[in-house]
Amino acid sequence: MKFVGKLVTALAIVGASCVAPVHANAWPTADQVNIIVPYPPGTEPDILARDLGFHLNKATGKTFVIENRPGANAIIGTTAVARAPGDGNTLLMVDRLALVTNPLLYKSLSYNWKTDLKPVTNVGGVSLYLAVKKDSTANTFEEFMELSRKAPGDVNIGTGGKGHVTHLGMEALAQAENVSFTYIPYKGVAPSMNALLAGEIDAMLAGGLVTSQHAKSGSIKVIATGADQRSDFLPDVPTLKEAGGSPGSIPSTAFTLVAPGTTPDSLVDQIQDAVAKVMTVPALRNAYESRGLTVDVTSPQETLAQMNQEAERYQKLVDKLGLKPE
Repeated sequence: MKFVGKLVTALAIVGASCVAPVHANAWPTADQVNIIVPYPPGTEPDILARDLGFHLNKATGKTFVIENRPGANAIIGTTAVARAPGDGNTLLMVDRLALVTNPLLYKSLSYNWKTDLKPVTNVGGVSLYLAVKKDSTANTFEEFMELSRKAPGDVNIGTGGKGHVTHLGMEALAQAENVSFTYIPYKGVAPSMNALLAGEIDAMLAGGLVTSQHAKSGSIKVIATGADQRSDFLPDVPTLKEAGGSPGSIPSTAFTLVAPGTTPDSLVDQIQDAVAKVMTVPALRNAYESRGLTVDVTSPQETLAQMNQEAERYQKLVDKLGLKPE
């Protein structure tokens, strides 16, 4: 019995030594993980990153610090992550379309997203809405298109900047509907929305949270969404297909978690697994969905495939527009 007891004890010690390295190597190994957000505080990706960091802290016991590095259409913060060690301790929360379209618009990028970054997972899908100023004569999508056809180039569209998704998205819509717009670039979606509220522009694309707030107050009119189905935020707003438009011509995007390119694939999988698990927490899902987002957890391979498809699509659009990297 003594021998059996010693044998069981010995096996228990061996078993513990086999399990311990797996636990020790599970992400995160450091006490602190920095999630860099290349946008100002208070923006959607910033809030989403803070919600995610809070729940990852509860799940892992480690500290998650949200660091805002805004500027240059997300390039400043993205560059910082591309240059960071691939140890899982520095991540990026970014608009996926900004990541794939920036190389088409800026020739001085110091990183290549295909080699210097590795997508981990999408966390929140974003649908865009077409909004017009409150005193517009157009009350429906078809009326807006008719107005645009009658006065080619006279309809002013506010965008979050040259080449921003709100610019490329409206141009994709214009090509699908055979109309032309004049684009007014602003330094972000927020000042563009302020211009729409002031009646300085005729229309723009924006996310569900901001459009629903202003639509419910009567400050703007929202006439279509690029989503596949109507949202709880704006249930009276038709989908593009319902409104008589070309489905898919208003793009959607996602806020995506990205790691430095030198991060081992096995570590990327660990990070994705940890994020996927916390995204099942009802409080976190509700926080995302309450902002008009679709919880959209993907594998690294799925995320990369989506990004490659979008890069190809927008390369063709940028070529048609004649936009050159600056």
